[in-house]
Amino acid sequence: MPVVIVIAAIVILAGIVVVALGRGGELARDRPAEPTQSDFRTWSDVASYRPPGALLGYHAGATEHALAQLAMVIAERDAEIDALRKRLAAIQSADEAEWQTSGAADQRPAE
Repeated sequence: MPVVIVIAAIVILAGIVVVALGRGGELARDRPAEPTQSDFRTWSDVASYRPPGALLGYHAGATEHALAQLAMVIAERDAEIDALRKRLAAIQSADEAEWQTSGAADQRPAE
């Protein structure tokens, strides 16, 4: 008789685990598609992202994929900001050189 109780407990626990993993038929949750770079356009997109859950915490693979996508988006933005800063510095130095040249011409004595 105790063997039957142990087997019943194992079957019940296995059923609980299956349902908790989302494979319980009507209770199953659809897994959202893994995020792409276009899913993280603004800070609110990043703040509102919730990785899919798992039995204990979050689904590790989906979370790692989302973090990799975030890292790529941030790296691309950093590169774009750096390029724009270099262009701005070049424009400012050209304007400053032009201003100094035109200022020196204005200061020459008139003949």
